[in-house]
Formats: sequence, C-alpha cells, structure tokens
Amino acid sequence: MHLEDSPTLDLYKDGLPDHLPDPSRKKKIIRIVIIGMAVLSLVLAFFNMAQNGTLATLAGTGNAMGMVYDDQGHAIAANVFVFGADVSAQSDQTGRFELKGIPSGQQVVIVSYRNVGREYTVNITAGQTVNMGEVRFQKDDFLNGWSQ
Repeated sequence: MHLEDSPTLDLYKDGLPDHLPDPSRKKKIIRIVIIGMAVLSLVLAFFNMAQNGTLATLAGTGNAMGMVYDDQGHAIAANVFVFGADVSAQSDQTGRFELKGIPSGQQVVIVSYRNVGREYTVNITAGQTVNMGEVRFQKDDFLNGWSQ
C-alpha cells in the first residue's frame, strides 16, 4: 500500500471502523478460481476422452460394422440390432451399417430384411470396431423364414 493510500488517524479517533478489510477475501477468490479451473479441466478431459474413444474403452463398449446384400449383390436396406441391448441401426443405400455403443463381450447381432432375420454371434472388444463382413440374403431365405 502506498503512503497516499494509507488511512489517516482521523478514521480511528472514535475507535475501529465497523467494516475492516477482510484479509481472507483474497484467499477465497484464489480458491474459487483454482476450483473453477480444475472443474473446467475435468470437463474438457471428459469431452476429449469421449471424442477419441477412451471413454468407450473405460465404459466397456465397442462397435460393429458390415454390409448387407441380396443374392444378386445389390445393397439392401436392412435393420440391424443387438439382441438384449438398446442398440440398432439401418443399412444405408450402399448396404453399409454401423452399430455403436455395444456392450463388450459376446453379443448376438440380428440382421433383418423383409421379415427374415439372420443371427450372428460377435465378440465385442471395448473401444474397438468389429467388421462383420458381408451379410447376404438368398431367395430361399424368404421361403424358409428365420435363418442362421
């Protein structure tokens, strides 16, 4: 504190003033700033882990992808889902599908088209994408119903 900013003795002629400066106020502000920066760092780390796949590894989820074709090699729009999990997708116009957030471990993936389904047992590894390859539906599949 500069000499010009120092209080005069006239301020203290009646005793100490009611409101003295709080010496811990500066410490409180520093603590709030440090805690705020720590929370911001944690939030940014969480988003970074979610974006680069580390969070999926920690959560124990993985992905599966593949292609769906008919017997003539044309891409078809099939429904794909994981049995017992709330994970599903539909193949696009090129026949490609991708299931995200599948719980790790052995899972049953079902590919269905025109009331016909195919079951595939897939081993999902946390943080990894399993390529299921090509799923092909034959004409006979629609005569017999459910197939494997």
